[in-house]
Amino acid sequence: MTRQQAVDHAAIKLARVSDNPRLEAQLLVCHACCIEQTGLFAHPDAELSTEERTAFESCFSSRLEGRPFAYITGNKEFWSLDLVVNEHVLIPRPETELLVEVTLHLISHQTRLHVLDLGTGSGAVAVAIARERNDCRVVATDISEAALEVARLNAARHGTDITFIHSDWYTNLGHDRFDVIVSNPPYVAEDDPNLDEHVARHEPGQALISGKGGLQDIELIVRQARQHLHRQGHVIIEHGFEQGMAARDLFRLNGFSQIQTYRDLSGLERVSSARLVPD
Repeated sequence: MTRQQAVDHAAIKLARVSDNPRLEAQLLVCHACCIEQTGLFAHPDAELSTEERTAFESCFSSRLEGRPFAYITGNKEFWSLDLVVNEHVLIPRPETELLVEVTLHLISHQTRLHVLDLGTGSGAVAVAIARERNDCRVVATDISEAALEVARLNAARHGTDITFIHSDWYTNLGHDRFDVIVSNPPYVAEDDPNLDEHVARHEPGQALISGKGGLQDIELIVRQARQHLHRQGHVIIEHGFEQGMAARDLFRLNGFSQIQTYRDLSGLERVSSARLVPD
């Protein structure tokens, strides 16, 4: 079987699990053969070795079963960074780049800030912020030790100095206070009919599901934020596209001001921010 034959064969069957089956087929062949796409395009008629064919068939079968593509290849691009991912962390989504963008915008005129990333997962948000603002001290937490191992790998890979703490939200932070608290917490309702079955089956549930209404973790983060913020500190949270109003209400109820919600590239409310301004 040649590389091109493998692509053609896979692309047809991947249509049932992928929005871009030909591209995924090409990338699976490249992954199995340890080559770049340019190598595939330059030598499409090269025969797969026995080892390459075995690797390809294993990857292809996993993808047909609905295993996320990023878990098969072990990496995902986020903020132009190549990140390590595995089943212990949520796969970074493109819309989460808005969380980084908003954070960088809000702190653009301040220096040497103390930044907290709650529930860091793969470390995507923390690493992106640390790369852009190496003058800031970044702390990242997660309840999962396995997730923190992945986050540490990504921080080292991209040369960022981040302090990682095993913590259930604020639990192990003591009396530390921060200038910025940023989080992409779980925000999917446990009975949400729109949750993709492959996502539910393969990605870590504790990084996705947040009680019956999907707001359990966001409410906790906002309610306890005052105890860990300096005056004038910001809280910036990603939420579901239908949760913008609820997030704004939570900020108001907990004494925050300068509340704003930002829309993603699809025009959906995705990130809300607020500031702790003293009376």
